[in-house]
Amino acid sequence: MSTQPNQNGLLIAALFQSRGVLATLVVSQVIAILLAFAPASEGDVWLRLAIFSFFLHLIFLTSVAALYIFRKYLARYSNNFQLLILTISLLLSTCFYSVAVLSLFADIYYIESAGYFIASNVLIIFLVAALFSQFVVIQNQKELQTKALAHAELDALQARIRPHFLFNSLNTAAELTHYDAEAAEQAILALAALSQAAMKSGKAISLQDELILCEQYIALERWRYGERLTVNWQMPSCVPDVEIPCLTIQPIIENAVYYGLEPASESTKITIEMHITDKSYTFIIINPVVENAEQRRAGNGMALENIRQRLALFYHYRAKLTTTHRDSEFRAKLVIPRQEIT
Repeated sequence: MSTQPNQNGLLIAALFQSRGVLATLVVSQVIAILLAFAPASEGDVWLRLAIFSFFLHLIFLTSVAALYIFRKYLARYSNNFQLLILTISLLLSTCFYSVAVLSLFADIYYIESAGYFIASNVLIIFLVAALFSQFVVIQNQKELQTKALAHAELDALQARIRPHFLFNSLNTAAELTHYDAEAAEQAILALAALSQAAMKSGKAISLQDELILCEQYIALERWRYGERLTVNWQMPSCVPDVEIPCLTIQPIIENAVYYGLEPASESTKITIEMHITDKSYTFIIINPVVENAEQRRAGNGMALENIRQRLALFYHYRAKLTTTHRDSEFRAKLVIPRQEIT
């Protein structure tokens, strides 16, 4: 168990999640059942069960609530210190509610020795706190291993990014140098920005920055195709201040250009839409499909399946990328949940 400051945030964060709270209630209820049905216990077993359940739920929920309030401060300290605070919080809550039980239930539940009652409760909760600490440490180690594996997979996926337009864009920039030096400079700068984004393995960027990358990519392709490429942006007036995985939308637009524009002999319009709901952000990219030109072509940069795998790692399978092909139109729909990525 590390004695250094926790570099990965709050060690006991698992207790604040829905599953953590449910596990806390289940553990406290199991303890209440064991105490109520203990062979040496006296009195009405159901009355004891009700009192023990109420008593233990109060202890655990109060401690978890107190730790949740001060979670930002706890995250600054070492793992051992966080576990110590967890134990102290449970013991203090036990002492407080033990005294409360002695006062409130004295008439209906006879307690021979107040000191023995408090000491036995403290001992039981101390043993439970030790088990809780072990559970928290194991859970934290499991999360760290999962994140390490996810980042390794992201590195492997990101290493496969080889935008097919790289060489075409370099050729375009070389041609522009002969008759439009300023346009050539802008093309090289746009290409540099896209190349830099491709190297941001396993990182997130703001949605605004991702859209700027998309515009830079479209500018590169427009220098190549001229008026043949038309893009219809249907975006909200105010772009949300959220983060998404780097190079999530741009490769979908690249796919639309690669399959919708390159095989076509005439101008092509690509539509890019964004819709916002209470639970998600939805992006729709639409491109026409040329009849009899659907042959599979290798080297289209980042495949859609690659994007799906990265989204699964970032959003734990809560984000979706679906595609449909209907009436000579290809539609890619990206749905991202409105929550922080991990």
